[in-house]
Amino acid sequence: MKSMACILASVILCTLTFTGFSANAMADMRIGVVDIPRAIQATKEGQKIKKELDADYQRRKSDLEKRKKEIDQMQADFDKKSLVLSDEARNEKEQAIEKAKMQFMQLRDQNLKALAKKDQELSAPMLKRLGKVIDRIARREGYMAIFHKDDQSLVWVARSVDITDEVIKELGKTK
Repeated sequence: MKSMACILASVILCTLTFTGFSANAMADMRIGVVDIPRAIQATKEGQKIKKELDADYQRRKSDLEKRKKEIDQMQADFDKKSLVLSDEARNEKEQAIEKAKMQFMQLRDQNLKALAKKDQELSAPMLKRLGKVIDRIARREGYMAIFHKDDQSLVWVARSVDITDEVIKELGKTK
């Protein structure tokens, strides 16, 4: 999304520079921005998605915290008994702790990937609708370009070009 906005901004700038647009023509150009996360969160569908993702995240977080406590307990037990264990028993315990730590990290990574995938799956229909709404507004209102407000390359924007509220209103009308 970020690179597309940069490319589009560059194309618009080059077009304006090399085609000799007058100041009046440039003043008539409409450019807007949309705060996409805010637009999504302002809808019931977006709030439902967030609630479902938060519940899944909390469940996974709880499971990881439980596993972390188990590993911490294994380590504490090992630290208490390590001086009285044989070398072979000490090595076995150390390996078991390391294995548990590796499994924990793998599970954490799997959870992050699963949450990202679920977010993508749940958000895809909403983002498709959002794109259609933005397209409809852009065509109806005569915008030349609409940028994502949170794009890192967007340094400043006047409030007057922020069409997020209009997008939210239109999203509420569609399903």
